[in-house]
Amino acid sequence: MFWERENDSHNVLVAECITRDKFEFILSNIHVKNNEDLDIADRFSKVRPLFDHLNRKFMENNQMEEMHCVDEAMVPYFGRHGCKQFLRGKPIRYGYKLWVGSTRLGFVNWFGPYQGASTNISVTYSNYGVGAAVVLEYAETLRKKWRDEKMHIFFDNFFTTIPLMEKLTDMGFQATGTIRENRASGNRLLDSKVLKKQDRGSFDFAKITDHNIIVVKWNDNNLVCLCSNNSGVNPICNVRRFSRKEGKHIQIQQPHLVRLYNANMGGVDRSDQNIGLYRTSIRGKKWYFPLITHCVDLAIQNAWHLHRNNGGVLDLLKFKRRIATVLLTQNRKPPSTSRGRPSALVNIDIRYDRLDHLIIIQPKQTRCGECHDRTTTRCRKCDVGLHAKCFVAYHTK
Repeated sequence: MFWERENDSHNVLVAECITRDKFEFILSNIHVKNNEDLDIADRFSKVRPLFDHLNRKFMENNQMEEMHCVDEAMVPYFGRHGCKQFLRGKPIRYGYKLWVGSTRLGFVNWFGPYQGASTNISVTYSNYGVGAAVVLEYAETLRKKWRDEKMHIFFDNFFTTIPLMEKLTDMGFQATGTIRENRASGNRLLDSKVLKKQDRGSFDFAKITDHNIIVVKWNDNNLVCLCSNNSGVNPICNVRRFSRKEGKHIQIQQPHLVRLYNANMGGVDRSDQNIGLYRTSIRGKKWYFPLITHCVDLAIQNAWHLHRNNGGVLDLLKFKRRIATVLLTQNRKPPSTSRGRPSALVNIDIRYDRLDHLIIIQPKQTRCGECHDRTTTRCRKCDVGLHAKCFVAYHTK
């Protein structure tokens, strides 16, 4: 629609930069890897070079931060593909699932696609399971760049296991995550049914034998179970909650471990929010096209973080518009003298309304909108050249 001549859709910047046919040709032929070189075992081999390239660039340009988080993200896709996922209760329920490692504020350092049992994970970490292996791969990526820096990784109960916490401790990482109760069994904690009957804010904790790992159960709206190899319950703080029983807000106890997790776990969700606000809306027919556009949006989101970290003041929308404007302006071509044939749908809504259509004389000859011969008269309301003999035919269906 950017190339249409209607006033409500024509975009001069786009139309002067690239022709419509060239844009459609690029859109239908864009790819990042030849079909002859595809890895049969990798279901995302068509876009793997782009993923690897962006992961390298993200790690080259990121800045050292102590707090990191690992979580899953969704790329919306409603077509047919064996790796398409359905996640109930998520803002994006259908699409491709990505593993994402990011900083606390949402700068994505590393990401990779999920493809079920055939997900590419390092042989070194294959015994830990898919979720734990993802965290360990991200930790290894961070350690390659910062060998001696102190870093803390947060993740949810999909990833957390006791062997994962032990391995991260051996690698020199601090780690905190929610954990499923069946993965933390045998730790002499209060039974969940007993703890749930106690006052809101009650908690229990236990240290795993021979390891500096603590497991905490906290009674909030529901029971929350967390595990950490660095943080404990102290210092205990107070948080504000609404009590239905008392009909007012009350103060309850919250372990330090929970507070730290809540403050640093939302980085991946922040990056998803930024991308979702102004997601590229161009739709293609290839199954991998949503992944390519997501990579573009992800790169812009990371570039915006670097812009803000270096003192920039633009918000994300202005930053993205500025990128688009610069790229289009750099590739602008001299305006063509030929604008093509006007659309037959011009003035279609007022042409047949039979109100205030008057024929007037025009100073120069133009083509008649009905018979296309030269004429010296036109319709004042439609602003179209018309012979007197063609006037009724043009305004009648």
